[in-house]
Amino acid sequence: MTADFHDATERHRVDADALFNNQRFANADHLFGLAAECALKAVMKGLGMQIKPDGSPSTQSHRVHVNKLWNEYISFANNRNGVKYVVGMDSNNPFSNWDVNQRYEHHSRFTDSCVDEHRKATEIIMSRWIEAFLDGVL
Repeated sequence: MTADFHDATERHRVDADALFNNQRFANADHLFGLAAECALKAVMKGLGMQIKPDGSPSTQSHRVHVNKLWNEYISFANNRNGVKYVVGMDSNNPFSNWDVNQRYEHHSRFTDSCVDEHRKATEIIMSRWIEAFLDGVL
């Protein structure tokens, strides 16, 4: 397997939106988190994040999910002249209550308002991802 953060970002985001629009909040939430994570890793890779031969991050602190990657990304981008790729993001991580293991939880735990917070945070990240793409960083 070779990690393709760009394709994974698009795929997870499209499916998350479709699920959200059909009130399938549990799986939408899971995919919003994965889309955001992949977009952050794509930008980090473009800004010089070291990767292994399989395309995954070399640094342990970069091999984490969005709930832990959010602040790591902000620090990384700021230290790589990528300040413009953190616009709209602050240290108040909207994914701090998201966890990849929530995929095992009952669907009734996921409300539209909780998932909408993650959807909006994903939109911010997607804007930075698109900007990096247009700038030729990706």
